[in-house]
Amino acid sequence: MTRASATGFLAAVAMALAVAAVVVDGCDNVPSMSMDDACLKASTSQPLLALCHGELLNAPESGEVTVYAVISARWAQWAYEATSRAAAGLLGNNNASLAAGERAAYEACVARYASAKARVMAVQTQLLECSYASPKQELIDARVDVEACGGELSRFAASPLHAMNADDQLKATLAYELTGLIIGK
Repeated sequence: MTRASATGFLAAVAMALAVAAVVVDGCDNVPSMSMDDACLKASTSQPLLALCHGELLNAPESGEVTVYAVISARWAQWAYEATSRAAAGLLGNNNASLAAGERAAYEACVARYASAKARVMAVQTQLLECSYASPKQELIDARVDVEACGGELSRFAASPLHAMNADDQLKATLAYELTGLIIGK
């Protein structure tokens, strides 16, 4: 096993353990259902359904939908952090190989991802506190931030950030859709 694959494996194990630790003490008027049912109701496409099953793989088999929404928001947070670190790494040490437009796109993405990360972290806190006043809007705004980065990256399809951002957009959509099962769309 290479160092990179070992690191990836350990990160996946750590994420699985952290996901399994989500505990919600029962919020009023929140439906409970199986993970499969939640994924089917939240998914508008096959890629979204596959992502949902992957993210909720270690979730309780039947539980309050809040648990699934928090887990999905946490996966989005981790993805946003990884993409932001990758962008910062590409910018690092005044990377002279970057064209001015590419540098500006990466800088915009770092700022957008910081905003998106803060929003999904706020959503997690709100959901865990059974507070439903603004999670939906926070997730919409986070998705707008991630999509705006995608717009910045559209001229740089060969960039590794381009593919990461496409995955992040799916994660943003899933977090929104799962939260929508609690709050409504």
